[in-house]
Amino acid sequence: MLAEVYNSVMIRERVFGLDLLRALAVLLVLGGHATFMFLPLTSALDGWWLAGQLGVELFFVLSGFLIGGILIDEFRSGRFRLKRFWTRRWLRTLPNYFLFLALNIVLYRAVHEDWPQFAAYLVFMQNFAWPHPQLFPEAWSLSVEELFYLIAPLVVLALGRSVRWRGSLVAWLLLAIAFISAIRIGYVLWYDPSWDAGVRKVALVRLDAFIYGVIAVWFYAVRGMSMRSCRLIAIAGFFGIAVSALAYLLLPRDDNFFARTFLFNLVSASLAALLPFAAGWHGPQLPQSLRSCVRRVALWSYSLYLCQLGVMRCMMEFSPWKWSTPAQCALAAVIFVVVAIGCAAFVYHFFELPILRWRDRITGRSIATDTMRPA
Repeated sequence: MLAEVYNSVMIRERVFGLDLLRALAVLLVLGGHATFMFLPLTSALDGWWLAGQLGVELFFVLSGFLIGGILIDEFRSGRFRLKRFWTRRWLRTLPNYFLFLALNIVLYRAVHEDWPQFAAYLVFMQNFAWPHPQLFPEAWSLSVEELFYLIAPLVVLALGRSVRWRGSLVAWLLLAIAFISAIRIGYVLWYDPSWDAGVRKVALVRLDAFIYGVIAVWFYAVRGMSMRSCRLIAIAGFFGIAVSALAYLLLPRDDNFFARTFLFNLVSASLAALLPFAAGWHGPQLPQSLRSCVRRVALWSYSLYLCQLGVMRCMMEFSPWKWSTPAQCALAAVIFVVVAIGCAAFVYHFFELPILRWRDRITGRSIATDTMRPA
């Protein structure tokens, strides 16, 4: 079943459902950040910021879905090579990361006339078990991802052939979720951190988000699921997202135990429930123009995620025009979105894509080269 899935779904041809989720994820983040332009008018933007936060969480489970599928498939077939896996992951994520890290350092120097502390960023340790610094704030999620890429294949190798891939793997995955959740509970009880900077953006206590994506691909590709089952699970996922949104909006997040611990489990599980249906949906009835737009945004999503806050900081720090009325704030938000998308497209075509093509030449084309952001 898994080989069939990868042959028909993830080899070279793109999956519209997964592209749609990836495009949706980055547009949710972009839309959430665009609301910062309205801060001169109001700070009551929790609902909009929730959209951006859901976008990041969706990226996490999408990464788990793809990377987990690659690890399971390659290890079962005996084709797994740790060096190749890390080479492909790092050539996918590190060039863009270090490009935008350098740009953020230059921007910081231009604004503050001083050099920032950035050594921890070079090894993704800036938010390992503590709040993320102000420099390059969107990089917090990259630290979580890189930690997952480092640990996941090592765990697979440690389990080795002792894992019965149609049975015991899911038990190990659930055990890993329970272990990380226990760390998060202990962290909250011991340090009493804030919800956002103190828990959501701390790498050590967020790794379970990816594991829900791995469980989703296990059920979809190894266990096998009908489209009817995928549809029912997706409906349950939407219900879970609605409950999560209500909890986010109604609970005092910085003081509430559930919000700082199990709400993250609920969000990740609910979003992961959408993935099997998305992986089997090709959107055949949709106009080609819409499919093309979704594909382009999906391709640009990594660059767009990394560049958007830099664009915003440049607008706020260097623009002679200051916005204060509703019309001006709306225009500033539109300009921000257009410029960010334009910058992302430029970076993708002239920096990211050439590196990916070179990567494929030296490592061989992946079975999931273009399907999702971190491939």
